[in-house]
Amino acid sequence: MTSRNGLSTDVRRLIIEYQRVNGGGSTEYDRKIVYRVECNGCYSVLSDRCMRAVLLSDRTVDLYSTDLFPNSVGFVNGDYSASYCACRVRDIGCLVCGKVLGYHVNLPCKTCLAQENNGHYWMFRSSEVRAQAIFIEVTETMDFPLYWAFVRATDNYGGEFFEGDGTYAAKLSCKLAVKLPASIPLFVREPRQLYIEAYTNDNKISHYQFANYSR
Repeated sequence: MTSRNGLSTDVRRLIIEYQRVNGGGSTEYDRKIVYRVECNGCYSVLSDRCMRAVLLSDRTVDLYSTDLFPNSVGFVNGDYSASYCACRVRDIGCLVCGKVLGYHVNLPCKTCLAQENNGHYWMFRSSEVRAQAIFIEVTETMDFPLYWAFVRATDNYGGEFFEGDGTYAAKLSCKLAVKLPASIPLFVREPRQLYIEAYTNDNKISHYQFANYSR
């Protein structure tokens, strides 16, 4: 259904919700931009569900974090004590090229848990990855950065993301799941505009929009 101004019902609802998020009806966490993160060694996609962050114990260190274990990385060696705090961490590397990209927090320390944090335990060092902000294509001439407020929570996948084979669950965790209808496309701009797959709030995959919007 399209309104008099030419906007579909889905788009009008999106604009209203986006205005609410920007207008103080949300937290700083909700307004964090969502990123696609790629290995800067081989450019394979690591996760479409990342957030820009800083190291709690040293805020000069930039990171990208995610809350779900991606199947694009593997553990490197054993765990060890972090340099700046008492957390126990373990390095993670790209499964395609083997490059060490960051670490997983196996056991967070009391100091870090006592500070405000985003609850993410998978960390990519900004120097080892390439990050691309994800955008919502509202119309052909309008787009918004995708905020974390529109990302489905880890306990809001309808169950299928965490049942059955663990490998399958890890593969799904790399993909983005959003509280948006399948009619709303998502894309990254750099190094070129590219539409990306996402699981939508009606449990569909929005990748077919690539064919519709790239003609």
